[in-house]
Amino acid sequence: SSMPWADVVTDFHDELKSTSTGYASFDVAESDPPQKEADLRKVDILLNGEVVDPLAFVCHVDVSRAQARVVCEKLRDVLPRQQFVTVIQAKADGKIIASERIRAYRKDVLTKAGKTMGGGDVSRKKKLLEKQKRGKKRQQSTGKVTLSQAAFRAVISRSG
Repeated sequence: SSMPWADVVTDFHDELKSTSTGYASFDVAESDPPQKEADLRKVDILLNGEVVDPLAFVCHVDVSRAQARVVCEKLRDVLPRQQFVTVIQAKADGKIIASERIRAYRKDVLTKAGKTMGGGDVSRKKKLLEKQKRGKKRQQSTGKVTLSQAAFRAVISRSG
């Protein structure tokens, strides 16, 4: 039976070392695995439209969508919420193949000094909500998402 070499190098090697507490080894001769051409694809991870190079990976075309979705979901769980919407996307061959969103924090702009603004002019409420909407849009365009070391490690770890 044949197995993709990338799976052997990452998963099998990690499992072998952890089970044997580092004593086992795995040797492969050049001619041992017959070399076959594979249809591989580079998958880039984007945070708010900016490519995060350390998270890019290469995988087989058949599993690229599934692996991209897993990485996007891990990022969604690990990254903290911001004042603006965070868009996490996986891109391969110029197409978005997986996408997740982290919702923005919302502030209740209709509450002033513990009292809800109500009764009376509706246009005042609309004005406040529109002002908040413009501010969020401005933050979205200028806001940067930083990837902490802990978040990076959580995403690249293969287990769970």
